[in-house]
Amino acid sequence: MDSFFENKLFLRKNVPFVLSLSYIIDMKEKNKKERKSLRRQQRAYDRMAKQWLRDTRLLSYLIKDGVPRMASDPIEAIRGYIETDTDQIPYASGEIAFSSGAYVEPDLLFGMKKKSWQAYGNADFQKDMPKAYDLESRKNLYVAAIVCNQVGKKVDYNALRSVYSMWVVNDFRIKKSELEIKKEWIEKTEGSQVTRNEPKEGMMNLATFKIGNEIREDDKDSLKVLHYLFKCEEEKKANEKLRAYGFTMEEDQRRVRKMCNLSQGLIEKGREEGRNEGRKEGAVKASVDAIRRFSKKFNIPIEEAYQTQAEGLTRQQARIVRSRLNLK
Repeated sequence: MDSFFENKLFLRKNVPFVLSLSYIIDMKEKNKKERKSLRRQQRAYDRMAKQWLRDTRLLSYLIKDGVPRMASDPIEAIRGYIETDTDQIPYASGEIAFSSGAYVEPDLLFGMKKKSWQAYGNADFQKDMPKAYDLESRKNLYVAAIVCNQVGKKVDYNALRSVYSMWVVNDFRIKKSELEIKKEWIEKTEGSQVTRNEPKEGMMNLATFKIGNEIREDDKDSLKVLHYLFKCEEEKKANEKLRAYGFTMEEDQRRVRKMCNLSQGLIEKGREEGRNEGRKEGAVKASVDAIRRFSKKFNIPIEEAYQTQAEGLTRQQARIVRSRLNLK
């Protein structure tokens, strides 16, 4: 009986604590459900995006802007250069393995042929800019693996085809669309004279299409098509724009509707993350500037200035600030 009254007394005295604890538990559960729902949405979006990427109409625009020698060719002609009997490129079957046992799994592999010119194409979809690894390293590894995968029991150097690896990056924090094309150049030294030829296509070629949340009138057609297909916020407008690029079928409209529904929540989430990152970056920059000013004004070492000014920074912000100040 005493314990009953003691518990009631405890609850009466600690109502704010109990309520706040209950609120925290409810919020954690709510956030957990929201994260789970977001992951489902991202997986569904990823599947739809890779399905679009298989479409030879979309691939034709990527090839036109991502393979320099195709820049002046009509879209329908480029579509005919893709070595396939259907309008959809099949998913790459299997892995490209290395002698170590490691392997890579490209999304799409296909051949391209224009008269006597032949090459291999690779298209991969990247849903965001990864933080766990360097995307440039991954792209280079893929294109090198595809070149090496052409080698049979005997090496025939003359039989090797160039590889054009095209990466579609759809991070919802990207504001403006960008196209990056990696070319090769040769630097020649004769005595003290150094000459460099114009950048050109080589054996391993990379093109990266970064899809922005906004579109500009002077963006490449490939970036416009990707924007309306992958970052659709207004279904009617997207379908109107896409008709001009050959996406006129009822099935196209159904898929655009589905992508619009999936995109809207992800775009807003990306904008929110972008705003948060902007605020964090602002706090870091302000701290770095303040510490440098403090060090200069009072003529004390940066380390000491940091110790006096770093209060209030999160652990991650403190790590970034120290790195920018070249502190260990």
